[in-house]
Amino acid sequence: GVPDGADLFLDAAKLRQAFPFLGEGVIAGLHVRRAGWLSAQQLGAYLLEEVRRRGVRLLHARVTGVGVRRGRVESVELGDGSRVKTRCFVNAAGPFLGEVAAMLGIELPIFAELHLKVALADPLGLTPRHAPLLIWNDTQRLPWTPDERRLLEEEAQDAWLLEEMPPGIHTRPEGGAQSNIILLLWEYRSQRIEPVFPVPLDDRYPEIVLRGMATMLPGFRAYFERPPRPYLDGGYYVKTEENRPLIGPLPVEGAYVMGAFSGFGIMASCAAGELLAAQVVGAELPPYAPAFSLERYADPAYQRLLQTWGDSGQL
Repeated sequence: GVPDGADLFLDAAKLRQAFPFLGEGVIAGLHVRRAGWLSAQQLGAYLLEEVRRRGVRLLHARVTGVGVRRGRVESVELGDGSRVKTRCFVNAAGPFLGEVAAMLGIELPIFAELHLKVALADPLGLTPRHAPLLIWNDTQRLPWTPDERRLLEEEAQDAWLLEEMPPGIHTRPEGGAQSNIILLLWEYRSQRIEPVFPVPLDDRYPEIVLRGMATMLPGFRAYFERPPRPYLDGGYYVKTEENRPLIGPLPVEGAYVMGAFSGFGIMASCAAGELLAAQVVGAELPPYAPAFSLERYADPAYQRLLQTWGDSGQL
């Protein structure tokens, strides 16, 4: 029953009337009416429960190798020394997508970015529980005091904190109506690294994101002196250069890939699984299937198209 479409606010007063927690510097906004979020953990738990009802068995083990004979998958080797015979192997290893592909002698055109996030209690209620996902789409400079600026200027490794920062900081409430937790995310320094666990964390991240959020939500300045205790974690965005995922067969017969979903994995996951399942069982494919195939990189026309794309396509 919720209307689709979006509301474009070009009247700042009306925008703040609808969202009074926004700052005076906000002059326009786009409200996507049917946007929202869900619990990725609960989605995964539900899907696992459903496939178990259909006879699927989950093995907790590390894949250490893929047995290939005459160009076709015939088994998967596990870290406990056991082997699973199969003629179908799907590499959906998330941040280990490239490592697992290498077991088949395949190099995928992907890279990984480190992305952090912080969860904070919001005891002052600066972000109402009904607030939507809020994304700031302009560059900004962090609000430092004159004394803080002088200290940062004296430390060469910290001088970048005085420079113009990129757009993209975002926040939303986390949990139910009784929760006061908010999530804050901002990839202000893109880092391409090989995925490692535990994820390398930056202790300065919570303060930087908190200050950056104050541009959109000025009430957050109340937390500058005594910020709530942060809970910092993160993970990896695995991406292709054009930020389009890989879904489909690999050069080894019986092997498939599904990954490089970057920042839209939950949104695309169910449709991607349906597309891959159709490929595995030989069902009729939708016309867009080639757009996600690894084979697209062998198409000269596609390579020429990539050369014209100046942006990463990151959502």
